[in-house]
Amino acid sequence: MEYNEAMAYLNGFSKSGAPIKDLSRFKALMNELGNIQDKLKHIHVAGTNGKGSVCEYTALALEYAGYKTGKFTSPYINKVEERIQINGAPISEGDLAFYIGKVKEAADKTRRLDYSQFEILTATAFLYFSDKNCGMTVMETGIGGLLDCSNIIDPILSIITTVDLDHCGILGDTPEKIARHKAGIIKPERPVILSPFQYDEVIRVVKEKAEETASKLIIPDSEKLKLIKTDLNGTEFLYNGKPFVTGMCGKHQMINASSAIEALRELGITEEHIETALKNAAVPARMEKMKGFIIDGAHNVSGAKAAAELIKGQKGKKTLIVGMLKSKDYKGALAALLPVFDLVIAADFFSPDAVKREELIALTKAAGREATAANNAEEALKKAYETGADIKVICGSLYLCGLMRGKLTGNE
Repeated sequence: MEYNEAMAYLNGFSKSGAPIKDLSRFKALMNELGNIQDKLKHIHVAGTNGKGSVCEYTALALEYAGYKTGKFTSPYINKVEERIQINGAPISEGDLAFYIGKVKEAADKTRRLDYSQFEILTATAFLYFSDKNCGMTVMETGIGGLLDCSNIIDPILSIITTVDLDHCGILGDTPEKIARHKAGIIKPERPVILSPFQYDEVIRVVKEKAEETASKLIIPDSEKLKLIKTDLNGTEFLYNGKPFVTGMCGKHQMINASSAIEALRELGITEEHIETALKNAAVPARMEKMKGFIIDGAHNVSGAKAAAELIKGQKGKKTLIVGMLKSKDYKGALAALLPVFDLVIAADFFSPDAVKREELIALTKAAGREATAANNAEEALKKAYETGADIKVICGSLYLCGLMRGKLTGNE
């Protein structure tokens, strides 16, 4: 199968596929592929916020420890190949096409046409990681956990990051309902790490599931976490009195890092490898500095609050290029972001589902900030440069961040 054929086949499926009540559809596909996922050792990661960072910390430490490490994450920023990596290197176009071709052969045998893009890519990742003899994989769930197709694995360890309100139409409208989906990744007698600073009901749900499955539950002690400093150069904190440094910035990275630390210690990874991974780990479009801009895919309320808190502490004039999807709580996210900036450039050119620029401008002016709009990425960048701002931020939907990042790097 050629690359263009593979992309056409993948895009022929919807993002979510037909509604499901169990994992039988994906199990049928993997059964045709010989259930190769069972031959791999997995770390499974679910949560609302922090999954990408925790996956990166964990995968990088495993790589430093000598493991050939597969990593499956979502969404991608510029190219779909970013979602399937081994030791930080994305799958090649040729390999992606080859393994999607193998998945197509198996899918055809099941005689089902209702798969999702995520299912096809998850199966592709399993095949690739197996063929390349990965010693460990870090698998990030798509949405939820309980009914996420990645949940057919029996991981050696699971991690649940910060749980908050997101995808409420699918997972439920309370932290408790969403936590039940996330806790679905906990498997019998497999350790689970739960990030600190959670809603009480989230802790209760996860504890109940861990007790039900006789799974060891580890929650980093929030009272033993102390932030020393965070700025655009990274984050310094103490955990149990020991200093740690992350290359990624924001107070929330202390939370993410503590979860990764506990997971990696449980796996027997050395402190040296853990510390080095924390310092070197980076995730695209997560407070990423690039050509005079800060790019951050803060598309929900908690992410926007974290970004706003960090930017607020920077001196000088601040300009924001922002775009949000209608499906998110964009009003809540914007309420956190807008007051931090002097000028806002509204963007809706990156997706048909984007909040219209007129509404973004109205919300900005209601927040007492100056606003304008851009017709395309080039114009948005030009306007931002012309403001002469000391701090220029691109924030909101990852679709926007991916597009703008591509323009800045020339890798469109």
